[in-house]
Amino acid sequence: MAEELSGTEMSGAIQPDVQAPSSAATTALDELRTRRKDYRKHQQETQEAALKGELNFLADIVTWEEPLVLSDGVGLTYRVYAKNQDIAQAVKRVRENGSSDDVTRLGVSGCFIYLHGGGWRVGDLDSEDLTCRRLCYALNLVVFSINYRKVPEHPYPVPITDAKAGILAASERYLTKLPSLPVLICGSSSGGHLAALITQAAVQGSLNVRIDRTVLRGPVTVHPDHVPERFKSQYNSYVTNDQRGDFQGMATNMREGVFGMASIPSEMIETGQAFPLWGDLNGHPRTYIEVSEDDVLRDDGLCYAKALEEAGVQVKVKTRKGDHTWWLKKYDTDEGAIVEEDFAREVGLLLGS
Repeated sequence: MAEELSGTEMSGAIQPDVQAPSSAATTALDELRTRRKDYRKHQQETQEAALKGELNFLADIVTWEEPLVLSDGVGLTYRVYAKNQDIAQAVKRVRENGSSDDVTRLGVSGCFIYLHGGGWRVGDLDSEDLTCRRLCYALNLVVFSINYRKVPEHPYPVPITDAKAGILAASERYLTKLPSLPVLICGSSSGGHLAALITQAAVQGSLNVRIDRTVLRGPVTVHPDHVPERFKSQYNSYVTNDQRGDFQGMATNMREGVFGMASIPSEMIETGQAFPLWGDLNGHPRTYIEVSEDDVLRDDGLCYAKALEEAGVQVKVKTRKGDHTWWLKKYDTDEGAIVEEDFAREVGLLLGS
């Protein structure tokens, strides 16, 4: 079912995660490292302004980070969010074999796994912190924000295997001990790509985690030059939207900067191990997908929704105004707040369905 949300069309400076290379004098990796610093600075400034301004009520959300050691000895962390100190303490006790009843009695409605975007190249646990805080606050969810190493230093499939490892750790420590609470997984942009692949792995039994609902925001689901035949006539947004809105030239950036740096082996591109649209979607949980009408990735989400429907999965799609997940960089604006509030409402509807 498709639904359009009217709203103010966004304008402003191009954000550092989608800019084209600025100079041939520097290497792509040098450019990316500078971009990462700019992206992080922009996100931190936005977050600080929001928490000191109209979103100051989100500053009281309790967070903590937990380490995990990967199979290659590398350490990563994931972040946990709880609405208040009482819930945080109850959740922490669950990890130490405390009673799950202590959590449910405090009105916790579910567990929410979150995977940030950034083209697998930029971003970290702070990138979409305010979205995690809002979901935690609005719906009394325990949120688990999962980090992963970035390309090109850590090419395919490292971001996928890292995300799986983080989710497995959270599942073993918490989710399996909270069996009465539904588990939702969410990702934006490249994080949506990871969330869709992890849902697929969970359904097929290759990843031992429970996923009850899936939420995707502007997800990457396919390489634009390797679209399944049955969707080629519907997959047009890389052409129609490349010169629309603020993120002009994003199609080239995706092909060269994002997919190029990911280094996905050519023999994997047309498989469900690399891209969700090529996967087996039978048995997937109820899914909510958001796309943006001016986004080159719009048809990634729309075609994926169609594929889910063909597999008998219940899907809701919402088309928003503007460019690629612009609201994630506009937390401190009224327009961004409207979208994020509506997103929390949609997650609540999915949770209760």
